[in-house]
Amino acid sequence: MAPTVGFAGLGAMGGGMAKNLVKEGFEVTGYDVYQPLVDSFVEAGGKAAKTPKEAASNADFFVSMVANAAQNASLLLDGPDAVIHGLGKGKTFILCSTCPPAFLPELRKRLDEEAQRPDIKLLDCPVSGGTIRAANGTLSIFSSGPDADLDNAKEVLECMSGNLYRMGEISQGTKTKTVHQLLAATNIISASEAMGLAATVGLNTQAVMEHVNKSSGASFMFENRAPHMIKNDWHPYSALGIILKDAGIVTEAARKEAFPVPLASAAEQEYLRGVQAGFLRDDDAKLVQLYLPRDKGDLVATSASADIKMNSNYQISKDTINDLLSGIHLAASVEGMAFCKKLGVDSKIMYEIISKAAGWNAMFTTSLSDLLEKDTWTLAESAHAKEVGAKLAEAVEKCNQIKYPCPMATAALQQFFFAAK
Repeated sequence: MAPTVGFAGLGAMGGGMAKNLVKEGFEVTGYDVYQPLVDSFVEAGGKAAKTPKEAASNADFFVSMVANAAQNASLLLDGPDAVIHGLGKGKTFILCSTCPPAFLPELRKRLDEEAQRPDIKLLDCPVSGGTIRAANGTLSIFSSGPDADLDNAKEVLECMSGNLYRMGEISQGTKTKTVHQLLAATNIISASEAMGLAATVGLNTQAVMEHVNKSSGASFMFENRAPHMIKNDWHPYSALGIILKDAGIVTEAARKEAFPVPLASAAEQEYLRGVQAGFLRDDDAKLVQLYLPRDKGDLVATSASADIKMNSNYQISKDTINDLLSGIHLAASVEGMAFCKKLGVDSKIMYEIISKAAGWNAMFTTSLSDLLEKDTWTLAESAHAKEVGAKLAEAVEKCNQIKYPCPMATAALQQFFFAAK
């Protein structure tokens, strides 16, 4: 008999995860504050609960995919309808949403001391991979907690994952996700910066996208987001608010460690500009409009039919776009792995994770192997930094000549300058 599962947070990611569990034969009772999401889950074969307590009442495992730390604390602990009042003795709460690393030890302490529920097993298991992989049960899951408790939850975790990693004690999973999201956050906004530049100078954006996807500037996020821009499609497949939250977790964790993350900080500022522009609930690909004239928000889409024979304009070509992305990605990759080491996450496991997950970029896998062996994470030690930095400098200079804003490329270039001193 498959274990029974309670589930909270039936949105784009959580809904797919919960429906996949049902499809694979688990009895799942779902809860969400938004009734249409619950209705959709029921149509897929799940059971509905009116409160978190009800969803937990018959569960061997309770999976949470609510939005943030505050919602998780409330879901589990606050009020008469909280999960703790339904979850049986010795049962397991699996936290899959992205939260700050410091939150998990705090939650464990509240369970033990405030709620007097030390019997509840708490697992830290953030996920990555997007809505399609959530629905297919092929997510990357960064699990952490007591080994015996992880062994006990293995059947549920394996059903939701394609790549299941065991990272160590509680909060190590969240630290792993934090490092991953540093790469994801820098890659997402860089895709907008690059495609905005291509459209601004009148290049064929379809051709630019295809060129980058085969070159050193490639990334999962570029390949995923650029088609949204070309289609002028701002449906919230992944809303700006999600990556803004995650970028904030990265910068907050870095401040607590007194560790510099200049590219992640630059990305966060651009996300805040997106909020100011009214894009909070739109797909984060819409950030490309920050880089375009206000009356030409669809310029990436209209430029997809531009003259494909025009190989460059203002001396900016497909290769310039690729050089800009390659430079950003190398600087961000080194920044992310240096932060990984600071947080005490195993560098070789982290390298494997990012190579297979949504934070991937081509520079990460082609240019970091020499640093991985030494576990020394600085551009000054990178064999590729001189060439990549020089090409990035040329790209930034061309942007400056046409007064095109390139905050991510500029932040990256500064790191190459520091490394050369």
